[in-house]
Amino acid sequence: MGGITGKTAVIDAGMRHVIDISNDLKPSEVVEDFLKQGVDFIVLVNHAKTEDSGFMFGEGVLRNFIDRGGTKKNLSFVQLEYGSRIIIRWLLKPVDEDTYRRIRITGVFSGFEEREPSKLESRYKKDAHSNLVYREIRGVHPNEKIIVEGIVIGMSSRENKNSSVTLVAKEGKLVKIVGGTPIKHNLEKLPPLDLERELIKTATVIRRTKPKKIGAERESREGKRKRKKMACFFYTVENLFPKIEDVNDADVEVVVTIGDDTTSIAGEILKRFDIHMIGITDGDADGLIAGIGRGATLEEYEKFMPPDSVIIRLKPERDDIIGEKVKEEIFRGGEEIELKGDVAKQLEELKHRVLDLAKEDMIGVLTSPAAKSKE
Repeated sequence: MGGITGKTAVIDAGMRHVIDISNDLKPSEVVEDFLKQGVDFIVLVNHAKTEDSGFMFGEGVLRNFIDRGGTKKNLSFVQLEYGSRIIIRWLLKPVDEDTYRRIRITGVFSGFEEREPSKLESRYKKDAHSNLVYREIRGVHPNEKIIVEGIVIGMSSRENKNSSVTLVAKEGKLVKIVGGTPIKHNLEKLPPLDLERELIKTATVIRRTKPKKIGAERESREGKRKRKKMACFFYTVENLFPKIEDVNDADVEVVVTIGDDTTSIAGEILKRFDIHMIGITDGDADGLIAGIGRGATLEEYEKFMPPDSVIIRLKPERDDIIGEKVKEEIFRGGEEIELKGDVAKQLEELKHRVLDLAKEDMIGVLTSPAAKSKE
């Protein structure tokens, strides 16, 4: 399962040990990985906003796979779209015709209508004279957020009538959004863009689901011996799950997040694992998750907080600056540090160090109570 919302839904459905959410691979990379494992009939299951956006997603996955050197003749690739109830037969080897027929007539899929695949066309163009590169994104609704690497880089126009926007970049930097408006202060957070290969999403808001049991995931981990306890640092939530899953023989005990949307989304996920959070915000949320909109007060973040966590509100446009100080002075320029000794004491020390770095710009602090101890 890819994507933070899908992975969170897997946890809430109690299927974490059935569906793998530990990897941080793009869909086209999953296709490549499956082929290396000898899996050559792949069914892409998706729930797009519209039939058109479903086609664009499937085409993009297959196009990116081919662009990285993947061979179509070795692959059967079928897409099931639950939103529009269609099945798209992108690629099918003759030897797999019977398997495909069984999928078509089996129970839940029998009501799906077959659609002819669209032509695999690149949505990427480069102008050699101006050195500008273009990437068209289709299936976009009016006033949707445009997201790259977990960062909202812009909004589609309210008057967007043709269901598409085009990103324009030069030398790795976004310079224009045709059919939309860039958010300039967010663009500063982006690494150099490769528009041909970036995974670009559009959305109005991430829906929230209520976890069945807060802290249930932590309880399942307590019986496992781990060599290390870690604190991790995040600007975006895109690679959050690989860190907090059982990898590298380490437990993540506390996460430091930078930015309003990152803090709210991370908190919503982390409380399922009962992992502590130190969030650094400055009140410029883009409204990426339900419950937090533009101009949200600090108190509104309370519903996103794991136990024994803290959210710091800074003066406008200061979260990234303080975030860099935290990364350099506490995390030594990296994204994780080991917590040695008593974890509770280490957590309190980490909170005090972050608060000390932020004190000149701090305008508010929100804390959550510690988890109730078991009798």
